[in-house]
Amino acid sequence: MNLQFAQKAVVIRGGALLMVRKSTEDPHNPNRWELPGGRMKPYESIDDHLRREIWEEVGLTVVPGRPLSIWSWTMTAAGGAVTVVAVARACEVLDGTITGDNRDVDDFLAESEWVPLDSVLRRDVIPSQEHVLREIVETSLVGASR
Repeated sequence: MNLQFAQKAVVIRGGALLMVRKSTEDPHNPNRWELPGGRMKPYESIDDHLRREIWEEVGLTVVPGRPLSIWSWTMTAAGGAVTVVAVARACEVLDGTITGDNRDVDDFLAESEWVPLDSVLRRDVIPSQEHVLREIVETSLVGASR
């Protein structure tokens, strides 16, 4: 079995969640929205991994925080099936402006956007992240109403 680890950043600012949209060329989820982040490279620390992914995908410097959710999915890749175990973590922005200038072509990303929490679930999201996004939105909206 081929097993990989991934992390996704949950960055909320002003009642909006930072999300990225896959490009039409993405082989698995074209045009779908998701949390920024990706798979870990060998010998990266867990925090360095998430900082690198967010810098590459959206141009922000973040402080990785506590885990919020864990899930897995299986996908077909060159060489067979790959199971990915992912963790969504709360992150705080230290610096930067959203940009795609640092993106790796292999990430297949088209855009980044601050999505209002009450409209996140109306986006066409990657199915494996739907339950995670639902938890984030429900928890954030309940917390904001207190």
